[in-house]
Amino acid sequence: MALGLLGSAPEAERAVRTTERALASYGPGPRARRGPGPVPDPGPPPEAVLARICLGRLRAREARRTDPWDPWADAPDVPGLTPAERLVLVLHDLHGVPYETLATVLERAPAAVRQIGARARARARGAEEMPAPDPVRLRAAVDAVLTAAREGDTAALRALLDPDAVLRADRGAARGGVRPAHGAPAVARVLAPRAAAARPVLVDGAPALVAAPDAVYVFTAPAGPITSIDVLADPPHVSRHAITT
Repeated sequence: MALGLLGSAPEAERAVRTTERALASYGPGPRARRGPGPVPDPGPPPEAVLARICLGRLRAREARRTDPWDPWADAPDVPGLTPAERLVLVLHDLHGVPYETLATVLERAPAAVRQIGARARARARGAEEMPAPDPVRLRAAVDAVLTAAREGDTAALRALLDPDAVLRADRGAARGGVRPAHGAPAVARVLAPRAAAARPVLVDGAPALVAAPDAVYVFTAPAGPITSIDVLADPPHVSRHAITT
């Protein structure tokens, strides 16, 4: 499980050792009790402890990311997954961990975790099979981003973002000063000054933004909050899309 989540054998081994230490702090459980006394706390399921530890490492990895993002690079891994999406895809789909267990790890309702899983599966199958965005919902989300940014309301901007939201920047956007970010507060800090001066456009018919330095901001908001923002400024990347006002 740890290797599937983290993709690195040394990092997976460290996560497993951390999990073992965490589990050792709990009691052996009521069946192992001998004699009178309080029932030891059996603690959460081992897979939940491992999931929480790996999720923390995935989030930290996203927060430290500084390399430019190439949306069409060939990679052995599934590109573009948020930490939460990767967690559900690996642990539920490959290892059968129940949604209810993952809901406690992600601090979401089980129904929300099911939606995360559906989104992750669509990304794993390929972008061409991603469900078409709801233009009404996406337009409302993009308009709300513009309003919050122009009014300087960072709290409202953060509220529009999924807690695990990611902002990815390709090489052209990175050259223009756009830094990758992970988590609603960090994404809001990067997005706010740029969105305040942005103008709305349509990218392949879907609502989006264009902001200096001629970077296209593509939003994903499949079921409410914005989960990802892809910033494209490299001419080869931008030319793959039809951009209209």
